[in-house]
Amino acid sequence: MAEQKRRTQAERRAATNASLLDGTISALSELGYARATVKEISARAGVSAGALFGHYATLTDLMLAAAEEVARRQIQRFTDYVAELPEADPVAVLPRVRAGARDPINAVWIELLVAARTDPVLRERLKPVAGAFAEAMLEASKQVPVLRALPDDKRLAVVAHVIHYFDGEALSAVLYPDVDFDQRRMDMIATMLQAYVRAE
Repeated sequence: MAEQKRRTQAERRAATNASLLDGTISALSELGYARATVKEISARAGVSAGALFGHYATLTDLMLAAAEEVARRQIQRFTDYVAELPEADPVAVLPRVRAGARDPINAVWIELLVAARTDPVLRERLKPVAGAFAEAMLEASKQVPVLRALPDDKRLAVVAHVIHYFDGEALSAVLYPDVDFDQRRMDMIATMLQAYVRAE
């Protein structure tokens, strides 16, 4: 049997960091911001609290790193979705944005945004992360067939509106799931999007 190659210190550190990010993301998504404690995250990551603070000076630092990782995954997923969009269907992107908003990973962003409302330190530190996320999403949206012809400022308005709409819908769907009503709302926003694009 061939001897298994030992991982380098850099590889071990990267693996621990990946486990910490996954543990933070799952804790935020499943338990919420208030219950995503050092103890909970460490247990999910399979590391000690000391190892956690060996990677991140504060829990807020780890939360922000998790937010950046969620943004990276969301952008990659959106980019992959867009690559598959049919040119002939101008609103095919909408169900995919809705699915992204209802994906458990998106709850991480929602949890952090709600927490930032009353936590000024988190709010100030989350702003650049959210800004970079918005810029990356705007860049990716240039490949959406129905949005290609729009100037950046108009496309930004559409992208922000659609994302915020589906984020809010994802929250209300927890209490009021209604497939028929969801379809009527999807028809409405599709009509609004097409009318806005035609008006430009």
